[in-house]
Amino acid sequence: MPFDSLCRNKIFKDVANYEDIKVDKFMHELFSSVFTGMGGRYTRLRIICAITENPINAQELSKKLSLDYKTIKHSIDVLEKNNLIIREGTGYGDVFFPSDLISFNLPTLYAVIRKVEAKLDKPGKKYID
Repeated sequence: MPFDSLCRNKIFKDVANYEDIKVDKFMHELFSSVFTGMGGRYTRLRIICAITENPINAQELSKKLSLDYKTIKHSIDVLEKNNLIIREGTGYGDVFFPSDLISFNLPTLYAVIRKVEAKLDKPGKKYID
């Protein structure tokens, strides 16, 4: 699946086999609403993967992901509102990190993403390029 090359070897490398994952219901609902229920779901997951690999600011994210700065800022706002990322700094160069909510619930996030990808499995609708 396309998802694997984005995050499987980076942030999900220590997650158990998909079949063995114990899903937290509350986190499953949160992750589903943020990463599957809205138009920016792919962008938000790409941001999480990017900042997990290397915490950076919004401008650098925009360049790295080849996306408009306003798109990045909107997705960052959604992720912050849901306590999924942490901002360090107080201005234009703020650096973003994944929150403990993400770090401690990677298996549940992985299960949500895999379930959605199995349903989507359409050309042009994937988590990565």
